Amino acid sequence: MVSTKWNGDFHRRTPSLELGSDATGTWLWIPQGTVAETPSGPYNALPGLRLIPVGQMWSAYFVPSSPVGRRPASVYVDISTPIRRNGELFEFVDLDLDLEQVETGPVKVLDREEFLERSQAWSYPTKLVTAAEETCASVEAALSDGSSPFDGTYVSWWLLVS
Repeated sequence: MVSTKWNGDFHRRTPSLELGSDATGTWLWIPQGTVAETPSGPYNALPGLRLIPVGQMWSAYFVPSSPVGRRPASVYVDISTPIRRNGELFEFVDLDLDLEQVETGPVKVLDREEFLERSQAWSYPTKLVTAAEETCASVEAALSDGSSPFDGTYVSWWLLVS
């Protein structure tokens, strides 16, 4: 997966393994030891499952709990342009607006100020801003009430990698 920012700057490259697809989208696995690249340098990505839903303006990253690192399970959602597939490469523009839920706790919308600042500074089209905000609200509702694909759908994909 490769993401850029709206101004064209490189944002992140994360090697991943395609597991397959189902009605919710394409599932990727980021195994332990995966090194992701960012402008500030490489880092060890948390192992997890990435869901790329077809034609949507978001992708979700399901991270399992880790008793060793005392890390709780979480889901992190990036609001973006629809993800394009180019051969084995998945590409999108990260719009800075994110959501996170740890365990079954409250859903947090992250980086809203950054999204608003950059939407003005980088002249996001009005339709894009509206679509990103609507997508964020819709994903927040789905996470909060456990609607698909946040209803445990990912569990069957864990079985392939555990």
